Amino acid sequence: MKTRLIATLGLFALSPIASAVANELDAKDETKTVDIETIAIEGKRNQPNTEVTFETQQLLNIAGIDHDPLGAVFSMPGVVYAGGDDGGEPAIRGSSPEDNAFYIDDMPVGYIFHLFGDSIFNENVVRDFSLHPAAFDSTYGNATGGVFDVKLRDPRNQEITTTADFSLLKTGVMVEGGVTDDQAFYFSYRRSLVHLFLPEGEEDEGYTIFKAPVSDDYQGKYQWLIGDDQKLTFTIAGASDEGGINISAASEQGRIDPDTIGDLKFKSQFDSQSLTWNYFGEDQQVLQVALSHTTEKEKEELGAGQFIKVNEEQYNLRLSYKVDWLDSHQLRIGADLKQTDVDYQFDAIPYYCTDHDPDCRALKGDRIQDKDTLTNRDIAIYIDDNWVIDDSFELALGLRAEHNDYTKQSFVHPRATLSWYPTAQLTLRTKAGTYSRFPDVETVLKKIGNPDLRSPKATHYSVGLEYDFNQDWQTSVDVYHKNLGELPLSIEEGQANANLRYSDDLSGTAKGVEWVVRRSLKDGWYGWASVSWSKSDRTDDITNVTTEYYLDTPLLANVVANYKLNDRWDFGLRFTLRSGAKYTPITGLRNNPDHEGSFLANYGELNSKTLPAYHRLDLQANYSTTLWGYDAKFTFATINTLASKNISGYYFAPDGEETLTDYTIEGEKGMGIFPSIGLKVTF
Repeated sequence: MKTRLIATLGLFALSPIASAVANELDAKDETKTVDIETIAIEGKRNQPNTEVTFETQQLLNIAGIDHDPLGAVFSMPGVVYAGGDDGGEPAIRGSSPEDNAFYIDDMPVGYIFHLFGDSIFNENVVRDFSLHPAAFDSTYGNATGGVFDVKLRDPRNQEITTTADFSLLKTGVMVEGGVTDDQAFYFSYRRSLVHLFLPEGEEDEGYTIFKAPVSDDYQGKYQWLIGDDQKLTFTIAGASDEGGINISAASEQGRIDPDTIGDLKFKSQFDSQSLTWNYFGEDQQVLQVALSHTTEKEKEELGAGQFIKVNEEQYNLRLSYKVDWLDSHQLRIGADLKQTDVDYQFDAIPYYCTDHDPDCRALKGDRIQDKDTLTNRDIAIYIDDNWVIDDSFELALGLRAEHNDYTKQSFVHPRATLSWYPTAQLTLRTKAGTYSRFPDVETVLKKIGNPDLRSPKATHYSVGLEYDFNQDWQTSVDVYHKNLGELPLSIEEGQANANLRYSDDLSGTAKGVEWVVRRSLKDGWYGWASVSWSKSDRTDDITNVTTEYYLDTPLLANVVANYKLNDRWDFGLRFTLRSGAKYTPITGLRNNPDHEGSFLANYGELNSKTLPAYHRLDLQANYSTTLWGYDAKFTFATINTLASKNISGYYFAPDGEETLTDYTIEGEKGMGIFPSIGLKVTF
């Protein structure tokens, strides 16, 4: 819809000049008329969001992340790798990685990180990225930890351009341009290059790589701007990871667990398609209807014929409506409908354990086969009202009602945020809300789990302040507390209801304080520093024993700085220092009851020891230039510049000569120093 402002503003601006001209002409000839040119401004409500936000652009420039916008999350307070320094999904403020939810363009997805921890997104397609670490609003569901909200930018209506990226870690290409005056598209594809550094067919200490790990991903958008007030967008996205290694009897893994001797092959893959229609009306009205279809496939083969195959298909329908009303209110209502069908098949030796067990091998079951389908339907409706009470206070109240037909549970989750602006520089904000999510799938399957498990729940509280010293320096402090309940707990043999395998009798808490100081871009440089303290634990509600959580990281500090020297050169630095995570110590060996001559480790008190402190320095330099007349940028980086030998855990390292009293324990070391060179060209 076109908006014409003919104008009153234009006439007011021109009135002194017009009056002078008219008076002079009237003095000469009163019969003459004067035509004054007016300016008409035409606006379109459905303007495409084609450019990266300033905040996201700063995240892209962080050193050591290979321009991965989501890689920046590990430079934020309260965020740690769940799988050590070499990969794994993020754990947020003492919650498990399984507690997180991921959204792409407002649609929930389950796969946004590759095997080695890098995200599935090309830097050229991400417009905005937000992390909600706690007490998020009612638009988000199925999460008790944090929410990752990724917005892909809209395609630019321009001449067809191609952008190529090359580095030692990955390579990619993107094509973008206009089709008609109101239609445009882009498509991006990337592939990892890690496999080039891992030669196939060579044995090393009993391991032989026969399929070096490879990951790839793609994103694409086609957008049609209908008239002046509608937008229709078709989006596709996908990713995959695969690899293979042979485990021999001479390897450490083969000595510890002979059941795994043989070829280990894995492949995971997801593909999604979504169609979104937006209508933009008066009074900030926005109506959105989005439909998506996602498939996820996982396949793993190991040992002598063991395998696991999982095919998941999901349909999502999301409706939302936002409007300004009653002068000081903004109302948002919506509905989410989701159906998930999981076809699974396996022939494997199960281990009935969770991340609360010190030794999964002690919970080994008999080899079992099964083939079945799990169908899960979620229905949710939500409402949010943001009320600007006056210049000093703002109140957001929300309510989310959910029903899951697999767990047969219904929830009503209230959520609220109160903001106070006592001065122009100071903001005080308090948040609270309740949350739930679907149980871990492996714990609710019929033959190896407990289908009657209830959904894990959480209550979040957060109090924070933000203060602007001036236009250049800002600081914030956030204090949070999470209560976690009905988490999965394994049931050992001999205990009551051992045949159920799992119960929901585990609870926990997570609390902490985070302090951040930010420097806005000025005189060529910007950055931030953060320090956080946290405490996370879990309680067995049957025995009433409380232990520290394995991801508990009491102290965490980050420093990020970027400096633009001139139009050619800019430099970046990232330094992370954190206290070591918890681990369960190995106290001795025992004979493997299933394999004569093989030993298993015995473990002490759960999470009773602390790993050495972790530190890592990444440096980066970018050089902008032209190649063959096209814009280009070189990136030079060193990851873990100080070659810090960070330990992510300890393990029993058999060499074939060990005995029950003479054995070797070694530390699992993280990534060493890694230099990288990259090139980006747009033509």
